[in-house]
Amino acid sequence: MNIVTAAKNWGHVAVRASFWGPFSVAFGRFTGGKASYWAMHRWCVGCSDGLGIRRSLINGERLDPERQCVYIANHLSLLDILVLGSYLEGDYRWLSKDAIFKVPFMGWHMKSAGHVPVYRGKKRHLNRDLPQRLRNVVAEGASLFFFPEGTRSPNGKLQPFKLGAFHAANDNDVPVVPLVIRGTEGLLKKGARDLAIDHNRQCSITVLPEIVPVRALDDSEEARRDAAVELCANAVRAIATELNEPVPGVLTDTKELLFAEKRMAAG
Repeated sequence: MNIVTAAKNWGHVAVRASFWGPFSVAFGRFTGGKASYWAMHRWCVGCSDGLGIRRSLINGERLDPERQCVYIANHLSLLDILVLGSYLEGDYRWLSKDAIFKVPFMGWHMKSAGHVPVYRGKKRHLNRDLPQRLRNVVAEGASLFFFPEGTRSPNGKLQPFKLGAFHAANDNDVPVVPLVIRGTEGLLKKGARDLAIDHNRQCSITVLPEIVPVRALDDSEEARRDAAVELCANAVRAIATELNEPVPGVLTDTKELLFAEKRMAAG
């Protein structure tokens, strides 16, 4: 690892967080949260530009910051947050592991802005009121954001989707808007300490057609999950083919998905 490069790259993130985090905390409560999600957007744009991340938004006309929904996206890298946040506007709340809320500046912002902690391990029992907390967020007029794989992909492949995002969409009668991220895994691999920014590498966010609420389809949450996986898988394949890259493996078979989900839960 090049220490000088690492310090420079992470400095772009930390310095901006040290400004926008306190800004969010100081002004968010007096503006009904508007200052907080504006600060989040500016932090993501500034960090992405400062790091020299080349990125593009495909089918951006499908995004409507005024319409509530449940955003879902595949998860390849910690940089997904920056790239996604540089494009998404309006009030939306991430679901994130509770440890992130303890990080200085960033964690303070997330707590002040009303993002939703999810607990793991010995604290898992604290998730019992999670559905109500999500209903409260929607009642406040905000959207929700899930990484339905539950964690970053270790190999770039699309992992099984858990049902939480689809439970939330059904419970709150809002559509699911799937997003496909490509390219960020090459900038920061899972477990890496440095931002290996390749300024020739292009990242992208593709907005897929929304999946309407279950009540409108008279369908199951599992069917919505499978439809989302199929949409994302097809988009991943199409983008990889267009870029002349190896097509990542994708779990799309329902039985295989359910088996993998049970195996992950057991592990």
